[in-house]
Amino acid sequence: MNNIRIPSVIKSNIFNNAIKEHPKECCGLLIGHIEGNIFMCIDSISTKNIAANPYLFFEIDSQEIINIQKLYRKKQLSIIGHYHSHPDSPLGSQPSQMDIRSIYDANLCWVIVGINDKVIDFSAYIPILKTKNNYGLTKISIN
Repeated sequence: MNNIRIPSVIKSNIFNNAIKEHPKECCGLLIGHIEGNIFMCIDSISTKNIAANPYLFFEIDSQEIINIQKLYRKKQLSIIGHYHSHPDSPLGSQPSQMDIRSIYDANLCWVIVGINDKVIDFSAYIPILKTKNNYGLTKISIN
């Protein structure tokens, strides 16, 4: 995939979720489909961050993921990615080492929102297999 299309209303919803959950990491799922080499995002669902320390990490409940998959499958849509925030992190919207270690599905797009008192930064990534069971995240364009 070369890029992701996210309508401005969905970007606003993600930003608002990041601000609402600050200083904790927010998280959620991106819903849509793939056209050619483009992730087409048509909805986002905010989810509860169940990480042991939501101030430093994010984790989405697997049952919540399954429930959302079932709901959107009926509409012939699927989960194309997820988002989370990096509140007050010097990384901004760049992936952390924890993010990279957390890759569980190489087909999902990652959207990261860097948020602090001066700026909100927004980036998207896709997992790239480096060596067997070793992934990295490569930045893609957001349209």
